[in-house]
Amino acid sequence: MITDLAPAIAVQDLSVHLPSQRRFGGAPHHVLRGIDVTVPSGQVTALVGSNGAGKTTLLRTLSGAIRPSAGSVTVLGDPIGGPEDALPAGVGVVPDQPFQPDHWSADDMVRILRKMEHRVDAAGIGRRLRRAGIDPGTAIKKLSAGQRTRLVLSVVLGAAPSLLLLDEPFARLDPLAREDVLDELRRHQAEGEDRAILLSTHELGSLERFVDHVVLLHEGKVLLEGPLLDLADQHLVATIPIDPLPPMRLLRGHRRTGDVLDALVATEDAVFLPGNACLRRATIQDVLTFTLREAAR
Repeated sequence: MITDLAPAIAVQDLSVHLPSQRRFGGAPHHVLRGIDVTVPSGQVTALVGSNGAGKTTLLRTLSGAIRPSAGSVTVLGDPIGGPEDALPAGVGVVPDQPFQPDHWSADDMVRILRKMEHRVDAAGIGRRLRRAGIDPGTAIKKLSAGQRTRLVLSVVLGAAPSLLLLDEPFARLDPLAREDVLDELRRHQAEGEDRAILLSTHELGSLERFVDHVVLLHEGKVLLEGPLLDLADQHLVATIPIDPLPPMRLLRGHRRTGDVLDALVATEDAVFLPGNACLRRATIQDVLTFTLREAAR
């Protein structure tokens, strides 16, 4: 894993205000507020958060589809300010819904890709489509939601992008298709040491071994960011009898069950807990869950 390269994406103090959905006179909706995010080169970054957290808005802003209201976005070294700014070469985007016309097929998409990229691995695209059971001449509108995701991803990977932006790529896939797509992404990542992936997801689950870096969004703000292993190692999960109660400032996202509290605790704060506290190592899912619970209080 390369750590001394320039970041694939650098976001500073980013805010996005979208028009109100009210017909008349509604105030703009603040979707993202003061976002600072770094997507390292050579790594897989997961953008995690519940529905409405701002994940799709952030990805669309990074791809240039939405203009920032404030702040700066740099993608592969180039500033991105909105729809008028073309993405730099080497960026592949798989949105939550294909933006291509419904009557297009994989063949149509490959023809367009050949006009935009110098090198296109048509054989690789064909192999991925066969694995997905997709005829390259079939129109997008005739495919299932999961097949549409696999179609777009198959074509995008044909250009061997340096940076992949994936919006909920596994949401509409069955378990077998999910494993196939993960294998494809692992192969893609292994073929270039500087390649980066930013993918959004509701939860990490089986992605823990694939992801290197995590960004947790909640109500348009970054609650947590860092290397996945470091975030887990920096925390413990404590089960603590309520009597005596330790200083509550040490406990994040605590939940009472009967006569005990379960809470997330920074590893260095464990020495301040009562001697009868039970401790276990935190998983990254623990860290995310307890952090979100604390933010919701």
